[in-house]
Amino acid sequence: MSKPKRHIGQKVALATAAFCALLTLPAFGLFIWLLTARGPADSWVPSALATVAFLGACAGVLYVMSRPQPPLPVTGD
Repeated sequence: MSKPKRHIGQKVALATAAFCALLTLPAFGLFIWLLTARGPADSWVPSALATVAFLGACAGVLYVMSRPQPPLPVTGD
């Protein structure tokens, strides 16, 4: 049995998921830098953490959306 293939929308979702995952890394680095440089009381620190969480969640959801769906069973009408 051949593997299911991704449609164009699923390929776009996979590329976007990879881009979001890639953007998560510098956002996490910014969060660590802000935490050490300014301390946890600064308003930029939770904003940077929210950015990391948002990008990570976007990457996860887009990856799940990009997975190929199994074929539907054939029904005899």
